[in-house]
Amino acid sequence: MQEYRVGICDSDTGYVVSFMEYINMNKEMPLKVSAFSEVEAVTEYLNNNNLDLLLLDENIKNYDFKVKVVGLSDSKNNYESDDLIYKYQNIYKIVEIITRVIIEGNQNIKSASYVYGIYSPIGRSGKTTLARGICNYYRDSFYIGFEEYSGCFNKTYESSRYKEIYERFMYYLLSENILLTDTIEEIYEETGVKSFIALNYMDLKQIELKNIMWLINLLRDVGGYRRIVFDVGIGVMSDLDILSVMDKIYITTLKNKSSLNKLDMFKDIITDKKYILLEQKINYVEVPKTDYDSKIMREFIIRSGM
Repeated sequence: MQEYRVGICDSDTGYVVSFMEYINMNKEMPLKVSAFSEVEAVTEYLNNNNLDLLLLDENIKNYDFKVKVVGLSDSKNNYESDDLIYKYQNIYKIVEIITRVIIEGNQNIKSASYVYGIYSPIGRSGKTTLARGICNYYRDSFYIGFEEYSGCFNKTYESSRYKEIYERFMYYLLSENILLTDTIEEIYEETGVKSFIALNYMDLKQIELKNIMWLINLLRDVGGYRRIVFDVGIGVMSDLDILSVMDKIYITTLKNKSSLNKLDMFKDIITDKKYILLEQKINYVEVPKTDYDSKIMREFIIRSGM
């Protein structure tokens, strides 16, 4: 049975504890509940963990959580919807509403994955930091390293087991074989990093635009990825059409003279009529100098509407 992760935060702490204990002790219910006494505790928890849904006291306002929120009302007379439910009704009815909202939300995610291309014609501008930051903020994302020399590798990715899985990944990608989804799971089991693949330089030279389009469609069909993020390096950009298959393109910039000159040259290229649709997808951003998983990066992503 599929188990969904639900948080609950309400001013009635007795209700919160009782709700959590009752559901977690009932093995027939498809929910695992975490209880919080304050919204700050919810925010801290979501920095490193995921929830499928948050039940929140309807009197708590002005908080922007990166998770679906359903309000809890003390009043039976309040209009009840998928966004607001009466908390003292039959608990099985509450569980039924929660489960339906989560499942419907997951179906929407499956059909609404956004594909981002993070690129820059200049170096050292925070491109990879931004790409990883987006995937860190939206935990249900897929990172694809399209750099000539990825800076995301560590010793884990040098093991013979990982290399064997990676070779199969490349084979399935180039032959457009649906078994590629199995290798994604294997990579997760081997590295502990979910939804992450960094391709090496020689393999990138073999990949064609049609392979990229097939991969995007496959990941969308599998579903569950809020963002599919391509971290695109200059050395693999033999054709700007690679960016054309993205929904949004973020070009990272710097303000020094040399960087601005390179950026102007890039802008001159995309003014060509053949790139008119590409130009409409581009957003130029100056990435803050910070770690990809920092509070500053999260705030930047929110503020930029990514």
